[in-house]
Amino acid sequence: MLKTKDSIYQISQPIVFFPGTLCDERVFNPCWRYLDMPMRAFVPLQWAENLEQMKMLSADRLAYFEPPVHLVGFSMGGYIAALTAIENQTNIASLTLISSACDALPKDEIQQRQQLLKLIGAKKYSGMTKKRLTSFFHANHQQQNDYLNVVKQMEQDLGADVLATQISATQARKNLLPALAKCAFPIHIISGEQDNLVSQSTILAMHKQLTNSDVTILEEAGHMLPIEQSEKLAEYLASKIA
Repeated sequence: MLKTKDSIYQISQPIVFFPGTLCDERVFNPCWRYLDMPMRAFVPLQWAENLEQMKMLSADRLAYFEPPVHLVGFSMGGYIAALTAIENQTNIASLTLISSACDALPKDEIQQRQQLLKLIGAKKYSGMTKKRLTSFFHANHQQQNDYLNVVKQMEQDLGADVLATQISATQARKNLLPALAKCAFPIHIISGEQDNLVSQSTILAMHKQLTNSDVTILEEAGHMLPIEQSEKLAEYLASKIA
Protein backbone atom coordinates (compact mmCIF):
# COMPACT_ATOMS: atom_id res chain seq x y z
CA MET A 1 0.00 0.00 0.00
CA LEU A 2 1.31 3.43 -0.88
CA LYS A 3 1.59 5.81 2.01
CA THR A 4 -1.08 8.54 1.95
CA LYS A 5 -1.07 11.91 3.64
CA ASP A 6 -3.26 10.38 6.36
CA SER A 7 -0.97 7.43 7.14
CA ILE A 8 0.40 7.94 10.63
CA TYR A 9 1.09 4.37 11.77
CA GLN A 10 3.50 1.94 10.15
CA ILE A 11 3.39 -1.83 9.85
CA SER A 12 6.43 -3.13 8.03
CA GLN A 13 5.68 -6.84 8.45
CA PRO A 14 3.42 -8.91 6.16
CA ILE A 15 -0.25 -8.60 7.08
CA VAL A 16 -3.33 -10.25 5.56
CA PHE A 17 -6.89 -8.99 6.14
CA PHE A 18 -10.10 -11.08 6.10
CA PRO A 19 -13.54 -9.36 5.74
CA GLY A 20 -16.82 -10.20 7.43
CA THR A 21 -20.12 -11.40 5.98
CA LEU A 22 -21.24 -9.26 3.02
CA CYS A 23 -18.12 -7.13 3.37
CA ASP A 24 -15.28 -6.28 1.03
CA GLU A 25 -12.29 -3.91 1.23
CA ARG A 26 -14.59 -1.05 2.18
CA VAL A 27 -14.96 -2.37 5.73
CA PHE A 28 -11.21 -1.82 6.25
CA ASN A 29 -10.67 1.27 4.10
CA PRO A 30 -11.29 3.76 6.94
CA CYS A 31 -8.63 2.01 9.01
CA TRP A 32 -6.16 1.51 6.16
CA ARG A 33 -5.96 5.22 5.44
CA TYR A 34 -4.13 5.63 8.76
CA LEU A 35 -1.67 2.81 8.08
CA ASP A 36 1.47 2.61 5.97
CA MET A 37 1.63 -1.10 5.07
CA PRO A 38 4.01 -1.96 2.23
CA MET A 39 3.26 -5.68 2.63
CA ARG A 40 -0.52 -5.94 2.82
CA ALA A 41 -2.95 -8.40 1.24
CA PHE A 42 -6.73 -8.81 1.34
CA VAL A 43 -8.65 -12.08 1.08
CA PRO A 44 -11.75 -11.53 -1.11
CA LEU A 45 -14.00 -14.00 0.69
CA GLN A 46 -16.95 -12.65 -1.30
CA TRP A 47 -15.53 -14.47 -4.33
CA ALA A 48 -15.77 -17.92 -2.71
CA GLU A 49 -18.62 -20.33 -3.34
CA ASN A 50 -17.97 -22.54 -0.29
CA LEU A 51 -15.67 -22.97 2.70
CA GLU A 52 -13.02 -24.82 0.69
CA GLN A 53 -12.73 -21.91 -1.72
CA MET A 54 -12.45 -19.52 1.23
CA LYS A 55 -9.53 -21.60 2.49
CA MET A 56 -7.95 -21.68 -0.97
CA LEU A 57 -8.17 -17.89 -1.33
CA SER A 58 -6.67 -17.52 2.14
CA ALA A 59 -3.77 -19.84 1.36
CA ASP A 60 -3.17 -17.97 -1.89
CA ARG A 61 -2.85 -14.61 -0.14
CA LEU A 62 -0.70 -16.11 2.60
CA ALA A 63 1.70 -17.31 -0.09
CA TYR A 64 2.29 -13.73 -1.26
CA PHE A 65 4.84 -13.28 1.51
CA GLU A 66 7.78 -14.91 3.17
CA PRO A 67 6.58 -16.10 6.58
CA PRO A 68 5.84 -15.31 9.28
CA VAL A 69 2.65 -13.41 8.42
CA HIS A 70 0.15 -11.54 10.62
CA LEU A 71 -3.53 -12.36 10.05
CA VAL A 72 -6.33 -9.90 10.84
CA GLY A 73 -9.94 -11.06 10.58
CA PHE A 74 -13.20 -9.18 11.10
CA SER A 75 -16.37 -11.03 12.19
CA MET A 76 -16.81 -14.04 9.85
CA GLY A 77 -13.35 -13.27 8.50
CA GLY A 78 -11.96 -13.78 11.99
CA TYR A 79 -13.17 -17.36 11.92
CA ILE A 80 -11.63 -17.95 8.49
CA ALA A 81 -8.39 -16.27 9.61
CA ALA A 82 -8.30 -18.51 12.69
CA LEU A 83 -8.88 -21.61 10.55
CA THR A 84 -6.10 -20.48 8.21
CA ALA A 85 -3.77 -19.86 11.16
CA ILE A 86 -4.40 -23.31 12.64
CA GLU A 87 -3.70 -24.99 9.30
CA ASN A 88 -0.51 -22.96 8.69
CA GLN A 89 0.86 -22.53 12.20
CA THR A 90 4.56 -22.37 11.34
CA ASN A 91 3.88 -19.47 8.94
CA ILE A 92 1.87 -17.31 11.35
CA ALA A 93 3.32 -14.42 13.37
CA SER A 94 0.04 -13.45 15.07
CA LEU A 95 -3.73 -13.64 14.76
CA THR A 96 -5.97 -10.62 15.41
CA LEU A 97 -9.70 -11.23 15.84
CA ILE A 98 -11.97 -8.18 15.45
CA SER A 99 -15.58 -8.54 16.62
CA SER A 100 -15.24 -12.26 16.10
CA ALA A 101 -15.86 -15.49 17.97
CA CYS A 102 -14.24 -18.78 16.97
CA ASP A 103 -16.53 -21.31 18.61
CA ALA A 104 -19.42 -23.26 17.10
CA LEU A 105 -22.64 -21.39 16.37
CA PRO A 106 -25.44 -21.72 18.95
CA LYS A 107 -28.61 -23.53 17.88
CA ASP A 108 -30.73 -20.38 17.74
CA GLU A 109 -28.21 -18.71 15.44
CA ILE A 110 -28.24 -21.74 13.13
CA GLN A 111 -32.05 -21.66 13.05
CA GLN A 112 -32.04 -17.96 12.16
CA ARG A 113 -29.58 -18.62 9.36
CA GLN A 114 -31.68 -21.45 7.99
CA GLN A 115 -34.76 -19.22 7.96
CA LEU A 116 -32.82 -16.54 6.14
CA LEU A 117 -31.59 -19.05 3.58
CA LYS A 118 -35.20 -20.10 2.93
CA LEU A 119 -36.19 -16.47 2.35
CA ILE A 120 -33.30 -15.94 -0.06
CA GLY A 121 -34.07 -19.19 -1.88
CA ALA A 122 -37.70 -18.17 -2.27
CA LYS A 123 -36.64 -14.74 -3.59
CA LYS A 124 -38.40 -13.09 -0.64
CA TYR A 125 -35.36 -11.47 0.95
CA SER A 126 -35.30 -7.74 0.26
CA GLY A 127 -32.25 -6.75 2.27
CA MET A 128 -31.63 -5.94 5.90
CA THR A 129 -34.07 -3.76 7.76
CA LYS A 130 -33.11 -0.38 9.20
CA LYS A 131 -33.33 -1.93 12.67
CA ARG A 132 -30.92 -4.69 11.67
CA LEU A 133 -28.53 -2.19 10.08
CA THR A 134 -28.39 0.11 13.08
CA SER A 135 -27.90 -2.85 15.44
CA PHE A 136 -24.40 -3.28 13.98
CA PHE A 137 -23.38 0.07 15.47
CA HIS A 138 -22.89 1.64 18.87
CA ALA A 139 -25.88 3.73 20.01
CA ASN A 140 -23.86 6.91 19.45
CA HIS A 141 -23.38 6.04 15.77
CA GLN A 142 -26.76 4.64 14.77
CA GLN A 143 -27.78 7.88 13.05
CA GLN A 144 -24.41 8.50 11.42
CA ASN A 145 -25.25 8.04 7.76
CA ASP A 146 -21.68 7.97 6.48
CA TYR A 147 -21.13 4.85 8.63
CA LEU A 148 -24.47 3.22 7.81
CA ASN A 149 -24.10 3.85 4.10
CA VAL A 150 -20.84 1.88 3.90
CA VAL A 151 -22.62 -1.24 5.15
CA LYS A 152 -25.71 -0.62 3.01
CA GLN A 153 -23.63 -0.16 -0.13
CA MET A 154 -21.63 -3.34 0.46
CA GLU A 155 -24.86 -5.27 0.95
CA GLN A 156 -26.38 -3.87 -2.25
CA ASP A 157 -23.25 -4.46 -4.32
CA LEU A 158 -22.51 -8.00 -3.11
CA GLY A 159 -26.14 -9.13 -3.03
CA ALA A 160 -28.28 -11.90 -1.59
CA ASP A 161 -26.48 -14.70 -3.45
CA VAL A 162 -23.17 -13.87 -1.74
CA LEU A 163 -24.98 -13.65 1.60
CA ALA A 164 -26.52 -17.09 1.08
CA THR A 165 -23.17 -18.56 0.06
CA GLN A 166 -21.36 -17.14 3.09
CA ILE A 167 -24.08 -18.23 5.51
CA SER A 168 -24.04 -21.76 4.08
CA ALA A 169 -20.26 -21.97 4.04
CA THR A 170 -19.83 -21.04 7.70
CA GLN A 171 -22.98 -22.48 9.25
CA ALA A 172 -21.77 -25.94 10.29
CA ARG A 173 -18.51 -24.66 11.69
CA LYS A 174 -16.54 -26.38 14.41
CA ASN A 175 -15.25 -24.89 17.62
CA LEU A 176 -11.69 -23.70 16.92
CA LEU A 177 -10.86 -22.63 20.46
CA PRO A 178 -9.22 -25.89 21.63
CA ALA A 179 -6.90 -25.87 18.60
CA LEU A 180 -6.15 -22.14 18.94
CA ALA A 181 -5.26 -22.62 22.61
CA LYS A 182 -2.44 -24.95 21.56
CA CYS A 183 -0.93 -22.55 19.00
CA ALA A 184 2.38 -20.83 19.69
CA PHE A 185 1.58 -17.52 18.00
CA PRO A 186 -0.05 -14.69 20.01
CA ILE A 187 -3.76 -13.97 19.58
CA HIS A 188 -5.07 -10.43 19.86
CA ILE A 189 -8.79 -10.00 20.52
CA ILE A 190 -10.51 -6.65 20.08
CA SER A 191 -14.23 -5.95 20.33
CA GLY A 192 -16.63 -3.04 20.70
CA GLU A 193 -18.22 -2.37 24.07
CA GLN A 194 -21.69 -2.52 22.50
CA ASP A 195 -21.41 -5.41 20.04
CA ASN A 196 -24.91 -6.82 19.56
CA LEU A 197 -23.70 -9.78 17.49
CA VAL A 198 -20.76 -11.04 19.54
CA SER A 199 -21.40 -10.30 23.19
CA GLN A 200 -18.75 -9.04 25.57
CA SER A 201 -19.29 -12.15 27.71
CA THR A 202 -18.49 -14.33 24.67
CA ILE A 203 -15.33 -12.33 23.98
CA LEU A 204 -14.13 -12.54 27.59
CA ALA A 205 -14.90 -16.27 27.77
CA MET A 206 -12.86 -16.80 24.59
CA HIS A 207 -9.97 -14.83 26.06
CA LYS A 208 -10.11 -16.90 29.25
CA GLN A 209 -9.89 -20.13 27.24
CA LEU A 210 -7.04 -18.83 25.06
CA THR A 211 -4.14 -18.34 27.46
CA ASN A 212 -2.04 -17.16 24.49
CA SER A 213 -4.38 -14.18 23.96
CA ASP A 214 -4.89 -10.61 25.11
CA VAL A 215 -8.18 -8.72 24.94
CA THR A 216 -9.19 -5.10 24.34
CA ILE A 217 -12.73 -3.73 24.61
CA LEU A 218 -13.02 -0.49 22.66
CA GLU A 219 -15.39 2.22 23.87
CA GLU A 220 -18.00 3.76 21.58
CA ALA A 221 -17.88 0.86 19.16
CA GLY A 222 -20.40 -1.78 18.18
CA HIS A 223 -19.92 -4.72 15.85
CA MET A 224 -18.71 -2.47 13.02
CA LEU A 225 -15.64 -1.45 14.99
CA PRO A 226 -13.39 -1.05 11.89
CA ILE A 227 -15.74 1.66 10.58
CA GLU A 228 -16.67 3.27 13.88
CA GLN A 229 -13.20 3.47 15.44
CA SER A 230 -10.94 3.28 12.40
CA GLU A 231 -8.04 5.36 13.72
CA LYS A 232 -8.06 3.61 17.09
CA LEU A 233 -8.03 0.27 15.31
CA ALA A 234 -5.07 1.41 13.18
CA GLU A 235 -3.21 2.45 16.30
CA TYR A 236 -4.08 -0.86 17.95
CA LEU A 237 -2.85 -2.94 15.01
CA ALA A 238 0.38 -0.95 14.78
CA SER A 239 1.02 -1.44 18.50
CA LYS A 240 0.40 -5.19 18.35
CA ILE A 241 2.09 -5.94 15.03
CA ALA A 242 4.69 -3.30 14.19
